[in-house]
Amino acid sequence: MMKNRVFVYWLSVVFIACMFFAAVPIQAQEPFRGTQLALRGLNADDEETAADDATPQSPQTKAIETKKNNLPQNPRPEANEPKKDSAPQSLEQEVKELKEEVQRIRSENEARKRLEVPEEEKSKSVEDILSAVGNQYTLLKKGTIGLQYGFNYSYYSGDVINEATRVERRSNHNLTNIITGQYALLNNLTMSASVPFAYKYNLVGTSSSQESTDLGDISLGLTMQPLKSGASLPPIIFSLGVSLPTGTSPYSVNPLHSLASGSGLYTFSGGLSVSKVIDPLVAFGNLTYNYSLPASGLSQRWGTSDTLTKVEPGNSIGMALGFGYALSYQASLNLSAQLSYSFNSRYTLNETSSYESGSSLASTFNVGTGWRITPTRSIYVSLGIGLTINDPDLSLSFTVPFEF
Repeated sequence: MMKNRVFVYWLSVVFIACMFFAAVPIQAQEPFRGTQLALRGLNADDEETAADDATPQSPQTKAIETKKNNLPQNPRPEANEPKKDSAPQSLEQEVKELKEEVQRIRSENEARKRLEVPEEEKSKSVEDILSAVGNQYTLLKKGTIGLQYGFNYSYYSGDVINEATRVERRSNHNLTNIITGQYALLNNLTMSASVPFAYKYNLVGTSSSQESTDLGDISLGLTMQPLKSGASLPPIIFSLGVSLPTGTSPYSVNPLHSLASGSGLYTFSGGLSVSKVIDPLVAFGNLTYNYSLPASGLSQRWGTSDTLTKVEPGNSIGMALGFGYALSYQASLNLSAQLSYSFNSRYTLNETSSYESGSSLASTFNVGTGWRITPTRSIYVSLGIGLTINDPDLSLSFTVPFEF
């Protein structure tokens, strides 16, 4: 009985061992099958690498490879030395170039600042350009007293027919000294007064001449800027003036023996002046209108039997356009053209008959310069060239302004 139990026991052990060894190969083959499927998607190089990795290595091979990996690698000195030096040299070169660039930018900024004109200097330059053109484009600051001395020379020439058979050359020279005073009631309101002293010399041919030295017509003026100028609105200055007949009237002298120094009329004028900075130029222009009162009670002899008793002068309108340019901080140049149209005038003779003169057109081209001789003192020079027979052949003027 005991032998049967031992036999059954060992038979069970053998059966279990057989089952165990039969199951182990089946479980061991499953990972290899998955590995083979995965290796099918690899290329030939990857398959060789995977095969090498999967191949078991002997302990001796592993030891040899470990020794090879642990051996110190000594690269060639000539290959590494440039790499060690290139990085510091490149960084040092970049820092040097950066310093040079910063220094260059600083130098350019300093040069630009030296060349840049301050706003105050720009405003003064524009004021000098417009002042060289005329007082109608500028205003004084409140409480400022201005004084100007001006000298003007003009020359007329033409042909005169005498005794119906002889043609003689006529030359007329006019020299005028003008003193102008200004006072600024407000920053945008300035009043002025001008007093001229005239010398005239007229030569006809070589035998007949006349000359005269006398006070001219005193004029009073008012200039104002009602609207403040801005970026979109240029300076607009209105002017009003009146000319008084303080000089010798041309209707009260004998033209064969003496010359007149004034117009003999009360004349009222109004004007509008505009200027605009168009860098680097300063453009300017104006419109004027003159109205003269009639002169009556005259008794000037005309010919042998007629007497001039009344004059009704025609009104006139005028315009001017031009531009100025600052040549430097001390010099400026301006060019302009003036055009004036006078309507018909009526003359009454012997208080019974009258006739009208035709209208006339006058035009002048002007070239002017301004010179700043000191930081607070300037001188203006202008040359005018007549374009019609009613204008002087040429005129030359000098103006020196003072402010107190």
